[in-house]
Amino acid sequence: MRWFRDRKTLLDLGTAVLVAVLLGVGGVWPPTAGPALVTGQILPLAFRRRFPGWVLAVVTAATLASLLTTQPHNIDYVPVLIALYTVPSARRASVRWGLGGLSAAAVGAAMTVSKGPIDGALLAVAVCVVAWLLGAERQRHAAERAEFAAQRTRFRLARLAAERREQTARRLHDTLARTTTVMLVQAEALLAVGELADADRARVDAMLAAGRDALGQVRETLRDLRDDSEQPPGPGVAAVLAELSAAGLVLEEEPALHRIPGQVRDLADRIVSEAAINALRHNGPGVRLRVGVEVSPESVRIVLRNDQHGQPTAGAGYGLDSLRAQLAARGGSLDAGPADDGGWSVVAVIPCLAEPATATQ
Repeated sequence: MRWFRDRKTLLDLGTAVLVAVLLGVGGVWPPTAGPALVTGQILPLAFRRRFPGWVLAVVTAATLASLLTTQPHNIDYVPVLIALYTVPSARRASVRWGLGGLSAAAVGAAMTVSKGPIDGALLAVAVCVVAWLLGAERQRHAAERAEFAAQRTRFRLARLAAERREQTARRLHDTLARTTTVMLVQAEALLAVGELADADRARVDAMLAAGRDALGQVRETLRDLRDDSEQPPGPGVAAVLAELSAAGLVLEEEPALHRIPGQVRDLADRIVSEAAINALRHNGPGVRLRVGVEVSPESVRIVLRNDQHGQPTAGAGYGLDSLRAQLAARGGSLDAGPADDGGWSVVAVIPCLAEPATATQ
């Protein structure tokens, strides 16, 4: 029953029925031809896709018997044409070429007896060759479609693998950037205010140098994995801000992040987290950060300003550079640079279909 539910099988059954109707209208049915011969011409067509070689052999044999024992018509070898159309899908070359050519030659020879070499043999062979060529062309197109589907599958799998690598890289960047920044800031504070012996101070200096070097190497490594795919949700922005606040970041007021639509919330959280981490890393404990959120039906605009102007490292960092690329791909933007009041600002515009909301600062 599963086989009979297949769409192609139903199509083959329908083809066999249509051929039977065509032969009946053409006068091939009894008493002109024996029932066994007509059945041998029609019934195997229902299995032509599964057994193309056997079907062609049986249909050709039945058709030849019908052509040689009755007054033949050109319509009589229509079943052979359908079988020839299917035989190029056979796996063995001997079946595709040998059996196909033998069948066409046999039909042509049988038609010569009653129709002559031109109207009989030449016409029959020409029509058989055309049917075979059409089937070969169809088989070539089917192979091309299968190859295209395979390539598309391979491309999809490669893209998924690249996205998984990028997701891992971004999670690693988020975690290392936050935790390493907190460690470096705390060590710098200890170095600045702690009463340390020279040996202890040297140990702290070594720890700071190792931490900065490790963070730089991680950023350089992760830079090679960057692409334009959507990033996965990172750590909750509330937890990030709480951890940074404990390390010395001062928020002027609670950011109104709850107004941001859910469809862009993950990206907005990453922008706020990255800007807050950079503010603390470049300016140290006591830096004041102000977060403004403006929501409109078309976009979300996030403005972050800190009151000190710590000199950023040369070149764009992996975090902001990756976010800038993502926003550009979505039609948004991200700008970072000195603010008018002497501090540092990050302005991000995220396109969306948000509900209108009152702008907050």
